[in-house]
Amino acid sequence: MKHPPSEHLCPWFQTAMDVLSKPWNGLLLATLHSRGPLRFSELRQGLSAMGDRMLSARLKELEARGLVLRRVEPGPPVRVAYELTPGGRGFEDVALALSGWGQKFKPATPKRARRKPA
Repeated sequence: MKHPPSEHLCPWFQTAMDVLSKPWNGLLLATLHSRGPLRFSELRQGLSAMGDRMLSARLKELEARGLVLRRVEPGPPVRVAYELTPGGRGFEDVALALSGWGQKFKPATPKRARRKPA
């Protein structure tokens, strides 16, 4: 955990927030959940605004936490695919809850500023 734990909050909640608070982790888990096992290049296409180094770092972190499995398929060419572990698949409940919560906060359609006649 990046920050010292808060005594008044559930430690499991804090662990989950530590994972989700890092940029791209939630979107990466959601992408693997919705699309199944994917190769690095497929993940990069699905998350095109994310750089290669960030994607690699996030995959390594999620793998170390036991949420993502890195599967090496012998070649040639050697292929590497990433998929959710059973623990990572538990993110489905979180994703559904976040989606429902997010629907309550739909941003209002921005109105164009009207110019006043000079």
